[in-house]
Amino acid sequence: MPGSTPSLAEQQQRWPEQLTAWERATNTPLFVLALLFLIAYAAPILYPQLPGWVDSVSSLVNLAVWALFAVDFAVRLYLAGSGRRWRFVYTHPLDVIMVLIPLARPLRLVRMVLVFIEAISRHARTSLRTKAGVYITGVTMMILLVASLAILDSEQHADGSQITSFGDALWWSVVTASTVGYGDMVPQTTGGRIVASMLMFAAIGLVGLVSGSLASWFVDRVKTQDDRDDRAEAEDLDRRLAALEAQVAEIHAVLVGGRGEEESALPKQPRN
Repeated sequence: MPGSTPSLAEQQQRWPEQLTAWERATNTPLFVLALLFLIAYAAPILYPQLPGWVDSVSSLVNLAVWALFAVDFAVRLYLAGSGRRWRFVYTHPLDVIMVLIPLARPLRLVRMVLVFIEAISRHARTSLRTKAGVYITGVTMMILLVASLAILDSEQHADGSQITSFGDALWWSVVTASTVGYGDMVPQTTGGRIVASMLMFAAIGLVGLVSGSLASWFVDRVKTQDDRDDRAEAEDLDRRLAALEAQVAEIHAVLVGGRGEEESALPKQPRN
C-alpha cells in the first residue's frame, strides 16, 4: 500500500542505496569497457596477420579490463554491506566467474548485454516480457559470437583443423547451440573441446529458457482470451438480467395499476 512502511524482511532484501547509485553510475563505463574488450579480443583472432605489437596491446587491454572489472566487483561487494556480502556473491555468479577464472573472460560480453538491458529499462517503458525477449536474444547472440571467436582461436592453427575461418566457426556454433550436431566440423584441440562443452551446457539452458518463455506466452494468450470470453459472458448475463428486471418492473406496474383501477371502480360501502 502507498505510504506503508516496508517490513524487516523487505528491508533486508533490498540493496543499500550506495550500491544502487554505484551500479547506475558505472553502467555506461562498464559497457564501454566490455565493447573495448570485444575489439581487443576479436582483432587478433580474426586478423592473425596483424603486427606483433597488436597482440601486445590486446593483451594489455584485456588485463586492464579484467582489473577494472575486478575493482568494480570489489567496490560493489563492499557497498553491499557486512550483512549482505555473501548474498551478493551468491546472487552475482557471473561476476564472480569473470573475476576468478581467466578462461571465462569472454563472459564480460554477456555483462555488456545486461548493462544494455539495464539502460533500456531506465530510459524506456518496457514490459517485463519485452525485457525478457531482449535479454534472451542479446545473450543468445553474444554467446554465439563468443563461442565462434573462442573456437576459432583454439582451432585455426591446429593440425588437421576443420575450423579455419570465422564463417566456419559461426556455423559450428549455430549447429552446436541448436543441438543439431551435423558432425561436419569437430574440434581437434583440448581448448576447442572445452569451448564446445561450455557452449552445449549454455545452449541447453537457453533452449529451456526459450521454451519456457514460449510456453508462458501461449498460456498468457489463452488466459487472456479466456478472460475476455468470461467478461463478455458476464456482460451478456448482466444485460439479460437487467432486461428481466425491467420486464418484471413493467409487469408489476401493470398489475398494481390494474388493481388500483378495479378498487376505484367498486362502490364504496357506507359507513356505520
